Amino acid sequence: MKKLSKSQNDMSSDKHLLSTNPRPGTSRSERRSQSDTAINVTIRKISAPDILQPLNSESPKCPTNTVLKQENLSSRPTPSTLFSGGLRKGSLISINSTCTEMGNFDNAAVTGEIEFAIRYCFKTYSLEICIEACKNLAYGEDKKKKCNPYVKTYLLPDKSSQGKRKTGVQKNTVDPTFQETLKYQVEPAQLATRRLQVSVWHLGTLARRVFLGEVIIPLASWDFADSTTQSSRWYTLRAKAAKYEDGVPANNGELAVRAKLVLPSGPGKLEEAQEGAGDQSSFNGQLCLVVLGAKNLPVRSDGTLNSFVKGCLTLPDKQKLRLKSPVLKKQVCPQWKHSFVFNGVTASQLRQSSLELTVWDQAIFGVNDRLLGGATLGSKEDAAGGADSGAEPKIQWQEVLSSPNVWTDMTLILH
Repeated sequence: MKKLSKSQNDMSSDKHLLSTNPRPGTSRSERRSQSDTAINVTIRKISAPDILQPLNSESPKCPTNTVLKQENLSSRPTPSTLFSGGLRKGSLISINSTCTEMGNFDNAAVTGEIEFAIRYCFKTYSLEICIEACKNLAYGEDKKKKCNPYVKTYLLPDKSSQGKRKTGVQKNTVDPTFQETLKYQVEPAQLATRRLQVSVWHLGTLARRVFLGEVIIPLASWDFADSTTQSSRWYTLRAKAAKYEDGVPANNGELAVRAKLVLPSGPGKLEEAQEGAGDQSSFNGQLCLVVLGAKNLPVRSDGTLNSFVKGCLTLPDKQKLRLKSPVLKKQVCPQWKHSFVFNGVTASQLRQSSLELTVWDQAIFGVNDRLLGGATLGSKEDAAGGADSGAEPKIQWQEVLSSPNVWTDMTLILH
């Protein structure tokens, strides 16, 4: 019997697929082997047209990916691009370039100036930043003497992707001209709590960003009704600002709470429980906290929030008791009126404990939740804002512990 290799076996079920140059009325077909070489050649022939097809083809079989279009920084921006805050002219939104906000970027020696104007329309609640030009910028790649600048803006303290605005990229110039308008939809009352950050960046090879300088303008003192402030002016670019100016943490709103230490009442029991004497287990109580509401929070660019509160009680033995409130959607000044109850605690424990309260904005599309601010009651350092923000939270905490079974109202500054 004659042996045949597997690659030379004829597969009758695939004859119609392996025939070449079929013609009407012709039954002749060419037998092909199923060797790897033949298969690879077939794959190359099939895939070649797809590879050579232009990426920007408008063919209905290959629809254009709009997300990729938005991410691409073009030197000729589209004049009518939709974004989360409304309609803007000649600007692009970056969907996932959050690496620069995490410190993943290069720095150049900051030089030069930027020209822009700030305007606000009280009828449409629209804040407009008119980016005109830059001059004498540093090279993003000094060795190659190369600079591809573009401008990015935020309304601080909001540094989410929804609050980011970008111009197009100008290629190979240290004196770019943009003439683009970036817009935000924001209520007039929110302007006093915002700071406009305008920064210039170089777009390098493999989308590597290089920081070229920034300008930060507090909008609380800006006179939007004065026509003279609406004209363009030049601002000197500066290096990245420190997290807090003059060591004072930023005010991110206020949180109203009500707290009470519940201890057993009765002849002699209250005094013993406060002093921590006797059988400790018999005097275990409850720390009750009602989160009433918040105001002046750093809202999103569209003026909304989906906020909630987290509570973390850290005991002397480092044990952490965590609770969370429900999410209130699309409320700028949320009123939770939600109760946190921490069971099995004593007054002596609480004197060495700390209660951290943080306010969050719920994430969209699976992105990490955004921290809006926090405050800490107790003896520990403020984990949300760095060092303890003052003596008042400590005094309020001592008032709660020294007045058991009595509600104490507090307004906490969020940092």
